[in-house]
Amino acid sequence: MYIEGKARIRESGKAFLNPAGKASRDLSVAYVELLATKKSKVLDATAATGIRAIRYAKESGINNPTILEINSIAYKAMRQNLTLNKVKADAQNTSVQEFANTTEQRFDFIDLDPFGGITPYIFDLMKITNNGARLMVTATDVAVLCGADSKACMRLYDSKPIHNELCHESGMRVMIGYIARVAGQFGFGMDVELSVSYMHYMRAFVRLAHGATAAYNTLARMGYLRYCDKCCNREVEIGFLPKAIECKSCKARMASYGRMWMGELKDQKVVDQLQVRLKDDECKKEAAKLVSVIKDELEAPFYYHIPTLTKKMGTSSVSPYRVADALKKKGFKVSQTHMERSAIKSDAGLIGVRDAIKLVHS
Repeated sequence: MYIEGKARIRESGKAFLNPAGKASRDLSVAYVELLATKKSKVLDATAATGIRAIRYAKESGINNPTILEINSIAYKAMRQNLTLNKVKADAQNTSVQEFANTTEQRFDFIDLDPFGGITPYIFDLMKITNNGARLMVTATDVAVLCGADSKACMRLYDSKPIHNELCHESGMRVMIGYIARVAGQFGFGMDVELSVSYMHYMRAFVRLAHGATAAYNTLARMGYLRYCDKCCNREVEIGFLPKAIECKSCKARMASYGRMWMGELKDQKVVDQLQVRLKDDECKKEAAKLVSVIKDELEAPFYYHIPTLTKKMGTSSVSPYRVADALKKKGFKVSQTHMERSAIKSDAGLIGVRDAIKLVHS
């Protein structure tokens, strides 16, 4: 028997359950508890054991969640878990696509946690969202999003990925950018309330708002990452088409990656409220620690990976914390990033970060 939160799950091996995903589920339960009302309609689109929907019902106060599971064997196991936990739900042995194209229901919260990528599902899920709906979307095809298989990323996400030290944030922005483009086709704009790149997955929590203007304003926040392989300089360009440019730092030609999301990766108010809800719960300390870093993370696009920079500069390695201290003393804003332990975010720019590294070495 696997126990997580208030859920008890029979580990029969007939439905996939990943204990390492507990932090993600803890965050999701707190998010739904924070923002849902008693009337909110919740869909768990890829349920497996049903653990997410069960926790939403027992911990977030959701009444009668809708649960989908396409695999008939996993579906039977999930029904047993619903009975075990005394949770009333509308459980269906069907696919996301079939359900979305036959139901008249509309949902306020949709949880998508598939095995692999999100691209087979987002289009159909947009058909069953209410205005103001929130999507909680997980991608585990991290190798694709992070550029290890760049052709697959271009084919599935319609974006050119970067495969270097920036790949965790870039991959997150590629995934969110895909959601934004599909949402726009349905007349939805979008704001990101929380995004997490952690372990083997990326997860985004976004709020949809219906309207042509909202959709256009969302797509206007798409753009491209410029990266110089020679000196690690990076620039962000907002717009529909990239321009060929020369690196301002070393004059080399900069490569372009995208299109991808260049808007905010969090809503500070939502993150602050999540931290309050999680901090006193000993059982959710991993999620609480994650949120505490995200809370203080600068919104400046793309972090600076210190080991990569020191290698390019031909100097010995240096602690990111010492570089951060040097930047703070010079008056720059600086923070950790949850996406990469050896990186920092700062408004100092590449030259400022390089100067701080030199200062630490002096």
